Amino acid sequence: MIDNVTKLREVQLELLREFKRVCTEHNLKWYAFLGTLLGAVRYEGYLPWDDDVDVAMPIEDYLELCRHKEWFKEGFFLQTPLDEGLTNIAKLRKDGTTAFRGAFAEELKKGGHHGIPIDIIPLAELPGSGCYQTPTLSSFKKKVVYLKEWFEPAGEIQFEGITLRRPAKHRKILTEVYKGWDWPFGAQRCCPSFWFFDTETDYKVYIKRYTGMLDGIKGKKIYVFGAADSLRVWLERFDLKDQVVCTFDNDKGKWGKKSYGIEIKNPAEIADVLDEDSRLIIVSIWHQEIGKQLEKMGITDYYVYVDYYYDEKIGNKVVRREDLPKGELEIPKWNG
Repeated sequence: MIDNVTKLREVQLELLREFKRVCTEHNLKWYAFLGTLLGAVRYEGYLPWDDDVDVAMPIEDYLELCRHKEWFKEGFFLQTPLDEGLTNIAKLRKDGTTAFRGAFAEELKKGGHHGIPIDIIPLAELPGSGCYQTPTLSSFKKKVVYLKEWFEPAGEIQFEGITLRRPAKHRKILTEVYKGWDWPFGAQRCCPSFWFFDTETDYKVYIKRYTGMLDGIKGKKIYVFGAADSLRVWLERFDLKDQVVCTFDNDKGKWGKKSYGIEIKNPAEIADVLDEDSRLIIVSIWHQEIGKQLEKMGITDYYVYVDYYYDEKIGNKVVRREDLPKGELEIPKWNG
């Protein structure tokens, strides 16, 4: 059985091949960079703990690429810093997939394309210095300075069976960016890049589920999944109790009882009650696990309430979080 990270990497390698094709056809310079370059040197592939792909381009080539999204085949989307989502660097993304680097609520607020990406990093020339820098990156990486002569003439290096362009002095570059690390222990402290990813579901499905809860809800019969304190918070914030038929919960001890005035039922009954005039909303910090449970039952048309997202989305005014009833404080972290 193929594990989730392997599936993620397969999509990224597909993106990398498409990126390479476009750059080759249009004579653009590019290089394996950062963790991808380090992995290529040490393993001819991914670092064992790595789950993303980094390439870099001289600023002139980078800007030329950003001007020509049409160069990429259908199913690929070049997201530039000017697109919705306002990313710091360009990203080549795969349609039909989903990847969030941060928690759902924060990522959804950004908007834009959320397909699985590879990162395309611009090498900005420091005027009159003969050096490159990467100021659009975060942390220590934006402070590193590279001599331009370290990049050309580029050589070749293998990465998961793909021949990549490598900087001429690739070991100097790696030493400069990763100096001070106690190899391999320092590098192994790296965290995975993606808080959540799905290689088989388009990000638009998640956008609908996590941001469309209130769209067209007037007059709908509402079925809720979750009978804990999150239900109270949801009821107080949205004043939709009159439309709620019942709630479902996996705790058998609650079946037949009431929670905040709402009858609690067995989730096995969900499929029998849903119709085109109803809406199912998950109101629980365990929304991801419940979502999987529903999908195993053949139910894919459901919505999710995440309080972090709706704090500033009530009506047309901004509401301060501290002025609202307390709901779930943390969203469980999981991957794929």
